[in-house]
Amino acid sequence: MGADGSPAQQPLVDALPSINVTFTPIFNATATLPAILNIYLSFSPPNLPANASLVELSLAFGNVPCQAYNETNPLLAADDHGVLDLTVTDDEAHNLRRWLTSRATSGAVSLSMTALPREIDITTPIGPRVDLRELNGGLLGSAFSMVPLPAPPPNTPHDVTFCWDLSRSPPNTSFASSLGEDLCTEITDKPQAIQALQSSIFAVGPTLQRYTPASQSPEMLQFGLFYFGNRSNIPFDVIKLADYIQALFINMCGFFDDSDTRRYRVFLRPSMRGFGGAGFLSSFMLEYFPSVKVEQWELEWLLAHEIAHNWPLMDSTPGQTTGADNTWYNEGIATYYQMFLPYRFGKTTRAEFLQQLNMNLQAYYTNPVINLSNEEAAERMWQNPAAQRLPYHRGLIYFLRMDCLVRQASDGNLGIDSPVLQLLERKRKGEAFDLETWILLAGEAVGNATRARDEYSDMAAGGFLGLSLQTPSHLGLSVIATTQERLELGFDTASLNSRVISGLVPGSRADEAGVRDGDAIVETRVMYWQVADDISRNMSLRLKRDGAEFDVSYWPRSREKVPSLQFVEAGTVHEEDL
Repeated sequence: MGADGSPAQQPLVDALPSINVTFTPIFNATATLPAILNIYLSFSPPNLPANASLVELSLAFGNVPCQAYNETNPLLAADDHGVLDLTVTDDEAHNLRRWLTSRATSGAVSLSMTALPREIDITTPIGPRVDLRELNGGLLGSAFSMVPLPAPPPNTPHDVTFCWDLSRSPPNTSFASSLGEDLCTEITDKPQAIQALQSSIFAVGPTLQRYTPASQSPEMLQFGLFYFGNRSNIPFDVIKLADYIQALFINMCGFFDDSDTRRYRVFLRPSMRGFGGAGFLSSFMLEYFPSVKVEQWELEWLLAHEIAHNWPLMDSTPGQTTGADNTWYNEGIATYYQMFLPYRFGKTTRAEFLQQLNMNLQAYYTNPVINLSNEEAAERMWQNPAAQRLPYHRGLIYFLRMDCLVRQASDGNLGIDSPVLQLLERKRKGEAFDLETWILLAGEAVGNATRARDEYSDMAAGGFLGLSLQTPSHLGLSVIATTQERLELGFDTASLNSRVISGLVPGSRADEAGVRDGDAIVETRVMYWQVADDISRNMSLRLKRDGAEFDVSYWPRSREKVPSLQFVEAGTVHEEDL
């Protein structure tokens, strides 16, 4: 109360900068474009001078181009003074396209643009699953690739609202996104609002279907699995998969001290040749190819990996664009938890857990590019699938090594969970969670800052990473040295993208199976990651030569054996294959 008894005046609080985003899907837009997406953005007054960056968008994500919004399909801007001309400039060094103001802005600014579905064919390389696709008359894509946004300093709070405008859609149109299933959604995490919008998936269309959970519990009502068209065309049991995902997600929420009623969405995307996953905001995209046979356990491992991506993450170092500084962490820790958490939750047996550990160990030690550094692997990751897989398994072995060191330093009371959860807590608080922060936390956990930095440096340099005998002892396991056949596709891996065999290795098992340079790849029936992870699996291809199609199947391993490590039950009598 004031001195005179009147209500005290509340201090004025500056309104947060606001961004309103509206998606208007248009179906049967033209004869050649069955669906397009009009995007409208409005900003609170940015008060920018002339020649300032208004918004920016990545040029590409890995090998996937983002929306260009160039002269033939421009981004249009206006403010209180009318049309605001923009100059487009590309910053190749930072992988960014920026739109610069031609004059000082006046008042609020609006932007409008049209996102076009990416045209793909059998030669389109597998890459990050961020592009806008037309699927069964609908649209599916991520804001990463199509929504240009301001680039404020990290953790700058914003009011961000997203809305669907279905005024140009058929009455039966369904929609969903990582943000939810309402027509309009306000992002509640203000410091991370822009990042939340960018890392969201959006799906809309008359054929979009939603899996309905059997239970109507609060936890299950927050879960959604979405696909386009008829479920019978999907080459796996959608209901069984959805039930597994939801149950595992609730378990992981508990482990990472998160609400078990937070929303979670899964989006399915058919592909001409890819089979894999990609994590987004409280969601992931599962891409499938009907001709690729994937076992239920492979799906469950893949999905456990993608779910784990919701929590333990490392930020990139400023100026670092290749991902060499943090991909090993983000993929390595997800690989670690995809095995350890389902085992802790009782969802996998001990035999299955041990099998998965050993499959991942052999995948690293038999990788043909094991000697690449993290930087070299990052540069080649979308040209060479062996380089793309390297951070997953290298990161895993690093975390197994660090877990052992943390246990030794804490007399067995702590493990790798401790520094990982500390880094996650820093992320939640808006504090630094980058590489240097991790090395600091790891140094505290092992009681030796120099050792922590050396462990990182040794891992990042590439090559054989050993495991001490004590590494799995708390699990009742032992380490044995062995040798295993190195992965060898038998031809240049670039052939998987070009769809024409080249670089055939004379005398290889592919050569013996009848593969020849110049053969056209009609169909890949096994994914590279499947033969890399499972040493017992054959490569299976349908090829075409001189107008005739034929099938080949062979073991994609060299005759050269390389040093490897495997886990066995402690006390097991075992003949080492040396």
